[in-house]
Order: sequence, then C-alpha cells, then structure tokens
Amino acid sequence: MSTASVLPLEALGIIIILAIGFSIFVKKTGQNAVLGYIIAGFLLGPMFLGFLSPTDPLVTGFSELGLFILLFYLGIEMSLKDFLKAGSSAIGLAVLDMTACAAIGFSIAYLAGFSLFFSMVIAIMTFSTSTAIVAKFAFDRGLIQHNAMKHAISLLILQDFIGIVILGFLTTFSAHSASSDPLGLAIAAIVFTVAAFFAVSRLSRLVENWLTKNGFGHTEITLYALGVGLIVATLGTLLGLSMALGAYFAGFALAETRSGEKIKKDVGFLREFMLVFFFVGFGTLLFFNPTTGSIQIPEIHTLAFLGGIALLLAIGAIIMHAVVTKLFGGAFGLSREDSTIVAILLVPLGEFVVIIATSALPALHGAESALLAPIAFLLILITVILFQPLYNLRHLHQKVFDFLPTLFAKAPEHSNIHEHTPFTISQLKKFGGNIFVVLCFAWVTVLLYETLPSFGVPLLYSREVTSFIIFCFFAFYPVYQASKAFKHLLLHALKKERKILRKFAYKG
Repeated sequence: MSTASVLPLEALGIIIILAIGFSIFVKKTGQNAVLGYIIAGFLLGPMFLGFLSPTDPLVTGFSELGLFILLFYLGIEMSLKDFLKAGSSAIGLAVLDMTACAAIGFSIAYLAGFSLFFSMVIAIMTFSTSTAIVAKFAFDRGLIQHNAMKHAISLLILQDFIGIVILGFLTTFSAHSASSDPLGLAIAAIVFTVAAFFAVSRLSRLVENWLTKNGFGHTEITLYALGVGLIVATLGTLLGLSMALGAYFAGFALAETRSGEKIKKDVGFLREFMLVFFFVGFGTLLFFNPTTGSIQIPEIHTLAFLGGIALLLAIGAIIMHAVVTKLFGGAFGLSREDSTIVAILLVPLGEFVVIIATSALPALHGAESALLAPIAFLLILITVILFQPLYNLRHLHQKVFDFLPTLFAKAPEHSNIHEHTPFTISQLKKFGGNIFVVLCFAWVTVLLYETLPSFGVPLLYSREVTSFIIFCFFAFYPVYQASKAFKHLLLHALKKERKILRKFAYKG
C-alpha cells in the first residue's frame, strides 16, 4: 500500500496514531520515545507494510521540514549567554571528550573496512549525547541543580554547538567534488555563520521593536522567526553550504532577542509535531538503499557485524567518557565522584545521531548508504538501554575507573565552575569580534553578488549598488561597536599612561 492511494490527511493521521502508540509503549519500558517513532517508520516503510516509501514527497518533504524545525529549535534553545556561561572549563573538557570519542569511533569504523567519509560520520555520532534524554532524566531524578548535572549540561550545550558546525562543514564538503576548493568552502562556511548570526540578531531586534510598538503579539514574531530561519537556511544552500548551518545559527541568533523564550515556546509544539515525521521518515530508511531505491536485507552475518560494530562503538564511547573525565576532570573543577556521574550522563545517544545520519545520507553511495541508518538506530538503542543501569551502578563504575590519576591538578572535594571577564580582554574581544564580523559581511556580500541573479528577486538598482547597500545596512552596527571598543581601549591606555607619568613626575 502506498500513500499515493490514500488521502494525505488520512496518511498523516495513520502516521501520527501509530507513532504515538509505539512511543507510549516504549516509554512504558523506561526508554526514549524516539525509539517508538523510528520503529513505527520501520513498520510503515517498504520493509513491512509498504505504506510509506522514503522517496515519497510526503515523507521527504516532512522529513526535511522536521530537520529544519529541529535544528532551528536547537539553536533557539541555546542563547549566546548560555554558551558563554558554560565557561572556559566546559569548553576544554567538551573538546577533549569529543576528540577522544571521535578518535575511537573513527578508528573502529575505519578498521572495520568503511570508507573515510563514512568513518568520519560515525566519529561524530559517537559523541552525540542526547540532551533531551539527559535533561528528562535529571528532572525525573531531581538532579537538575546538582553540580555534576550543571557540568554535564554545559558539556552537552557545547557539544551540540560544535557538532552542528562540524556536521555542516562535513556535509558541505561531501556535497562537492574533489575539484572544489576545500579552503574556500571552509572560509565561506565560517563567514556565512558569523554574518548570519549577527545579521539575524540585529535585524530581528529592529523588527521585534516595530511589531511590539504597533500592537502585534508574539504570534507575528514567531512567524517572522520561522520565515527568517527558512531564508537563512536557503541562503546557505545557495552558497553551497549545508542547510544545517543556516537553520541552527538563525535560531541561535533569534535566541538573543527579547522574544526568544516566547518563540521557543511557540515553536515547541511544532517541533514535537514535526519530530514525529522526522523520526518516522528515518525509520523508513532502515535497510533501504537510496542509490538503488530498493530494500537491501542484510544476511545474518552482516546484521551480526552491524550489531557488533554498534556495541563496540557504544563500549568505546563509555570508556572514553570515563577516561577523559577522570584524567582531566580535576583540572576543570570536577571532583572524583562528579567525574563519574558526568561520564555516565554523556552515555545515551539520541536525536542528534539521527540528524547526522539523515544529513550525511545523500553524500553516501553504494552499499554504505543502506548501512548508516541501521548503525545509527542500533547505537541509540544500545546506549539508551545501558544508560540507566550504568547510573544505578555508578559506585561500581567509579571503582573500575578510579585507578586513573587526575592530571595537571588535584581533583577538588566539591565541583565548581570558573568564570573570568577582565575589562581590557572583553574590549579586545569586542573589537576583534566586530571587525571579524565586518570582514565576514564583506565576504558574504561578494558571494551574494555572484548569486543575486539566481534568486529570482527583482533588483531596484544594479547588482553592485544593491550589494553595497546590503553590506552597509548590516555592517553599520558592528563597525559602530568596534569603534566604541577601540575608544574604550584607547582611553584606558591613555589613563594608565597618565598614571605612570604622574608617578615618575612625583618621584622626580
């Protein structure tokens, strides 16, 4: 049976009811609802009922929109203040943990005979902890104010942020031929990300003020936010970049507005609604080869091989989380006990693994394109099942890994988070950051100048004048901020110099 023979509304109803039914069943077993959505998609897909096909416009359209909404929401969920509040200690520990997990994930996949790109995708999956699962677990257990939980959430925020950027770069490069300039793509991705963030955040504040003054509510602001997110994501694809970058950083920028929380609340239900279709769509891809458009049922030994790879990846990630937090946790303010808890909280993989698999799938060819989704699902299944038993046995976990020393600093008795913000450093960062933003706007203006004719938008003036006006409009604010920071630095330096001169004059 195909959705082509069923009314679209009826098809949507069937998908929702079945997906919710399986999610409730999975929740009753103490697992994440995501597994229920994926199972529903697997049953509805070509493998069993044949009700949905991964190539159906209904499935591809809703899956793509679901991915956009999910990335957009993830961006809104983390404001710049939250990112900075995580502190330098969280950044250091997050990077070390990601590097260790990515290294073990890449090694296992590459040694198993997978291609370089496939192994790199698996490497990103290995550190993609589910923020939703960990946060829900924290609320259920009353751990949300625990120091270890605060550290874990900081790590998850930073890993989501860095993971999205890496994924965007990876899928961008994979979509281009070997003849493309990787350095040019990297620069384009960086400047587009920075320019999109500042342009959306500044413009949105102006729009927000105008809507508020004219008596419009948060509904109009939310619709504006979704429109801006779609435009930025589309601009990213037009410039040859991944949609992930545009969607995520549009949401990240909108989180900086006063209406950020209202937008997040309004988009929340839409996110939950679209998540159903996104994960159901992913479920239809299990054992489906997009290259040939057919189901490829692996032999028993291949299934055993995939299960073994997923189990090795899960065990490798669990070990790496423990090793990194034990060796370096003390240097970043974690006690020995809290190092164990943080390591366990980083175990469950979830929605981000599906995002990675779905985003990377179009870049894969041959037999590997049918294997990525099953490995992703098995990874989620194994780590989610192991998570709560590991937490219940955390004292045993601590005994096993307590033989590891703490490097560079003695582990404190109680965990703490460090924050440092000296005036001159903050002004230097402000000046350098805004100058960099201006350069990014200049670069993006050049890129837009080349692609303006393909937008299909009528230009009031020539391409040159239109590009220059766009640049001046968005670059004005960072130029102003950079000049203010430079003025403060100059006055501070002159003030310091006058003090020194007075000191010498007094001695003379």
